[in-house]
Amino acid sequence: MNQRAQHNLQSNFFKTLLFLAIFFASVVQVQALTPAGTTITNTATINWTDPSSNAYTQNASVSVTVNPVYFVTVNSPVDQSGNSNTTVYYAYTVTNTGNDTNTFALSAASGAGGNTWTPALYADDGAGGGVANDGIHQAGETNVIASTGALAADATFKFFVAVPIPLNTANGQQDDTVLTVTGSQDPGAGDDASDTVTTTALASTLTVTKEVRNVSTGGSFGSSANANPGHILEYRLTVSNTGPVQAMSLVLTDPLNANLTYTANSIWIGSSNAGSAAPNVQKTDNTTGDAACVVDACGAANYNGGTKTITVYLGNTATESAGGTMNNGSAAYVFYRATVN
Repeated sequence: MNQRAQHNLQSNFFKTLLFLAIFFASVVQVQALTPAGTTITNTATINWTDPSSNAYTQNASVSVTVNPVYFVTVNSPVDQSGNSNTTVYYAYTVTNTGNDTNTFALSAASGAGGNTWTPALYADDGAGGGVANDGIHQAGETNVIASTGALAADATFKFFVAVPIPLNTANGQQDDTVLTVTGSQDPGAGDDASDTVTTTALASTLTVTKEVRNVSTGGSFGSSANANPGHILEYRLTVSNTGPVQAMSLVLTDPLNANLTYTANSIWIGSSNAGSAAPNVQKTDNTTGDAACVVDACGAANYNGGTKTITVYLGNTATESAGGTMNNGSAAYVFYRATVN
């Protein structure tokens, strides 16, 4: 056998050993603890005969009674994020890993994080049409709990820790929630456990910038401009969703300075920052005539001459009376013109 063939044979042999080791490891199961109160009896027997061929037997037995021991485990769900004004649910399972029945008190509270949100505990009981013990919170599963009840050895209890994210919580705010599991049997900590999860708030973050250019002198957009009376100015407003979630019901208002006169039908809205031209779309000054939006970089507008205010309803599904939706990462541009008095 050449050296290469010998090497391949050895390699295949070790791969086979590795496969067998993994296979047998996967089928070996952890043996449950012997139940408390179990009596373990061992009997030794000796047999013999005497010179007259008489047969004799004698036994000797000892007994051991298994004491109760108390342990518990609880899983560690992954941290989650949720929108402001929503509730995040963490699925938990408590397992009685002792050898006797035990009852475990359950409680949850805000930890050392920067906020103090108020968690609640609900049974995973399938109430309201859900499936019990499936780890998926259903709307009807609202039965508040504070204990597992009596839990036999090796039995499990499933429930949810609900963390409500308050209304108007800023994007990125976090709160730590600590779950505490306390057994009723062991005066020490043998049947106690805890877990901490961190919940992060997600919120839309809109930014708006306003720039101006002097159309009469051919100036470029900037944060300021110079103009003479009678010069025409063009304003550019940029609305961007820089947050992680949608922004909804977008309404932009821009009251004109008393020294400006609005240029009729000069409102343009769209995805281009170039100005009042295609692909942006010209809008009407009244509350009729603008089509409903079907994309984010879209809007409907009107101008109120009495208050000298431009109102723009922005976003997908926007109409001339209601704002629409802008996804994260999207932007829209609004242009209009006015003359210096």
